[in-house]
Amino acid sequence: MSPSANSATELANVSYSPANFASIFAVLTTFASVIPSSISEPEELNGIVTSTESTDQLKDLSLNLLASALNRKPKSRLPEDQWSRHCAVLAAAYVYLLKGLEVPEEAADSLEGFVQQTPAVRVDFLYWLCEIALMDNSSIKHLVDTEAEKGRRATASNETASTDACLCRLQPFAEISKQRYWLFGSKTRQFYLESVSQKGKGRFELLAQTVDEFNSVAAELRSQRYHALKELADRLASEVVPYLEAQVKKRVRVEKALQRHAIANAHVHIYETRTRKRQRVNYCTDP
Repeated sequence: MSPSANSATELANVSYSPANFASIFAVLTTFASVIPSSISEPEELNGIVTSTESTDQLKDLSLNLLASALNRKPKSRLPEDQWSRHCAVLAAAYVYLLKGLEVPEEAADSLEGFVQQTPAVRVDFLYWLCEIALMDNSSIKHLVDTEAEKGRRATASNETASTDACLCRLQPFAEISKQRYWLFGSKTRQFYLESVSQKGKGRFELLAQTVDEFNSVAAELRSQRYHALKELADRLASEVVPYLEAQVKKRVRVEKALQRHAIANAHVHIYETRTRKRQRVNYCTDP
């Protein structure tokens, strides 16, 4: 299945690993309460890791992920001059995670040296920090354990957990014929297909992120021969599409309320202008 033609984001970007990029985005959106970040769309993250002009957002994101990897509190910002020391500590303990990643020594020497690296290095380094945070951050572990307990209770009571009430999955949404389907996002939903090659490398493709795109993907899945794909289409239609439709309606209500408020303020201004008491002007210039 090919990515949706309507999707603005293509993660099959040759400048960095699309699989690692998708993992970073999943961690940031799933654990937003633990890792401070304003990123809600893949385009935003892509803009940060590829920017060559302003690197302030990249620095903030990197320091937040480093703090999470060190199991620091979400609001405790690390000083930039401690970058090298903390990276050295993590590298000594998790050097095995760096295998296969494009991370030169300059990236860990200083924060300024890191932000001067290519997008490929930036993504691989941030991915490394995310992997450490998933393993060692106590707040993330608590969220995962809580979600796992919810899943066990839902299974025990033969109920399906609400898609909008739980964390997006750390496991694939579905796995069919060596292809994994992932659902990422907190207030949004992004649907990815991970195709695993014979060498074990994954390639992520964004399939859908809007209601129309999800409906299109579901229709295409229903047209396939395999029953598992048809079941996946039913899950998308019953779990994901209703949530996105509710989000769209909510956004429309908010926009209409803001518009009514703006119009009301404009009318008040016009009314006050037209009814303002005029003062007599003396045009005489003689003293």
